[in-house]
Amino acid sequence: MSYLALDINCPEDFIEILMAELAEIGFSTFQEKEDATGLLAYAEENEEIEDSLISSLFDRYQSLGDFSFVKSYVGKENWNEDWEKNYDPIEVEDKILVRANFHPANSNFLYEIIVTPKMSFGTGHHETTYQILAFMLNMEFSGRNVLDAGCGTGILGILAAKKGAKTVAAYDIDEWAVENAKENFELNEITLNQVKIWQGDVETVKNNTKFDVVLANINRNILLEDIKFLQKFMVNGAYLLLSGFYEEDIPAILNEASKYSLQERKRSLRNRWAALCLQLN
Repeated sequence: MSYLALDINCPEDFIEILMAELAEIGFSTFQEKEDATGLLAYAEENEEIEDSLISSLFDRYQSLGDFSFVKSYVGKENWNEDWEKNYDPIEVEDKILVRANFHPANSNFLYEIIVTPKMSFGTGHHETTYQILAFMLNMEFSGRNVLDAGCGTGILGILAAKKGAKTVAAYDIDEWAVENAKENFELNEITLNQVKIWQGDVETVKNNTKFDVVLANINRNILLEDIKFLQKFMVNGAYLLLSGFYEEDIPAILNEASKYSLQERKRSLRNRWAALCLQLN
């Protein structure tokens, strides 16, 4: 399998806006350029993103600055090799260290999560993943059943397991993300009999399963579609942690959540990206 890649040049102030716009049309993984001159965006080739959608998006920004892109296709191995060269450890609230297996361990952190940086969303670098991890730091997971919806690398489920979750169920639509998540759970010495990981979407979750905590770091549109499903899998009093959207999207998310007795308990903002902690009552 190869991935559709865009090498984008744009003003620094528009990088995050473009990430959100590109996610809307099917791109799923992003990497900011080190010199802040733009970003790299990736989508699976079978996503079938029409050239006209990409061109139309960039046409809207031409009057606002220097915007350009180069389209190509890259194999998994080539993409992953490039990412590894630029992958740095992440520190969350001075308590969580997310690192690759080729970085040294650091016992100064309360939790250390090891990930193999492959082409799946959620390595901790993005503001949305950071915010969910920060929420989780102050939550009780011991003995609880957790669902990681759209798990990416599995990083959120891994922290839940490290904090004592009884079970962790995780799914993702991307086959490689599922493979990566399984590998990362094993890297963190979390036995797979405690964890169930599979390829699929929210409709593949068994109807008779119930969770105490649901984690969903996806994107605005998918969340708006999936909230009605996710709440069915939650016990009364369960928490739903959401991210993957901007601050201005909060009203739409809360409006949809209110239809299913989900009430806001906490919110977080980081560089315009938002995260919400909701509770089912």
